[in-house]
Amino acid sequence: MEIDPPASNGNPSAPAGSAAVAAVASAAAAAAPAASKMTQLTESLKLEHQFLRVPFEHYKKSIRANHRVVEKEVSSVISGVGEVADSADVSRDEAVDRLSSLVSRLQGLKRKLEEESRTEHLQAQRCRARLDHLESADSENLSDWNNTRLKRILVDYMLRMSYYDTAVKLAETSNIQDLVDLDVFQEAKRVIDALQNKEVGPALAWCAENKARLKKSKTKWSSFLHLR
Repeated sequence: MEIDPPASNGNPSAPAGSAAVAAVASAAAAAAPAASKMTQLTESLKLEHQFLRVPFEHYKKSIRANHRVVEKEVSSVISGVGEVADSADVSRDEAVDRLSSLVSRLQGLKRKLEEESRTEHLQAQRCRARLDHLESADSENLSDWNNTRLKRILVDYMLRMSYYDTAVKLAETSNIQDLVDLDVFQEAKRVIDALQNKEVGPALAWCAENKARLKKSKTKWSSFLHLR
């Protein structure tokens, strides 16, 4: 006895087509949250310009300042050596003393540069840490990355509101010292504290260090301090 095959509905590809549509819909549903996370991440990264700008500007500023110090000191030493060499009436002992003084000056410059080199290394480390932090951002670890970003924002807010000790503690416990600008605000605090004690020296020194930027912003703060 033969068994008749089941009747066809005239559309043998319908089950396969339905499965394909379901698979596409499922993939689209799964991709939607990932796309949303990526959009959120992209928008967050657009706000990080200042995050990189501050340490890189300080790094550049230190390099330029050290370069100027080296040029000034070396030029002065070379000039001093030339004066000794060209002075016919300088005794041997006096020449030795003056040259020894110049050597001591160079040794002092060397110590200063070694100290500044350590500072530059720390600044470079901070720049690298911030680049690594931004590069680590992706849709897979967005929650952890945003948590770190929130702590950075909290530290920045507390520093701006003069809660220095609390800000430092949060940065240390969260291990984000290289991701926040503690030194910038601590420097500002020293200037503010000095002004509150009617001492304008630190403020004038800060104005001298940031002369170009103050000129660009057309502020009259430096002139006001001199009048005080």
